[in-house]
Amino acid sequence: MYKNIHSYIPFQHDNIEFKDNLINFARVQNKTTPEGAFSAVLIYANVIDYLARHLLENLLKMVSVQSYVKFGAVLFLDGQKKRTNLPLGELCRELRLFEFPSKEDFLGSLQEFNKLRIDVMHKLMELDPSDTTRRFDTSIVRIGEIAEDLLAKYGAITSGLTTAWNTAISTPTQTGTSTSQTPIEQNEQTVPSKSA
Repeated sequence: MYKNIHSYIPFQHDNIEFKDNLINFARVQNKTTPEGAFSAVLIYANVIDYLARHLLENLLKMVSVQSYVKFGAVLFLDGQKKRTNLPLGELCRELRLFEFPSKEDFLGSLQEFNKLRIDVMHKLMELDPSDTTRRFDTSIVRIGEIAEDLLAKYGAITSGLTTAWNTAISTPTQTGTSTSQTPIEQNEQTVPSKSA
């Protein structure tokens, strides 16, 4: 990780076209049929879980890189050692440790989504098959609404954090040098070689 700290760009996604196609597929499902309703819920549940994990991974990486740079690789948070493959409820708890714009609003929606997802997915086997969709109509609709809301909030949060990141890495430090180099790298450039 620390070999590429200068080229790190936060909130980049792999296979973004595929993820967008999944979201669009969930949006067009006929939610009046059990198949369509539960397909949409399953996709939204996976997308929101991914976004929460992606946000946590990037916040950890941002703090790791900045602490690595600011303290000259002597003191830093090693975000790679932090487990991020967590259930959604635990991801919410981990995200609470960070301060970021609209955090409470985002996490409130994330927790509401998680509660509804649990209600629908974990109680599925207890239902009367003839009543499955009717009983969860409001929950399924609400899951879709919250998921769309979370997608918008995630976009706003990551856009703002990316702007803050770009500003932070281009701002000169107190010594007048750019933060794009660690103090160790800056020192290496000013120390004359022994052959001179």
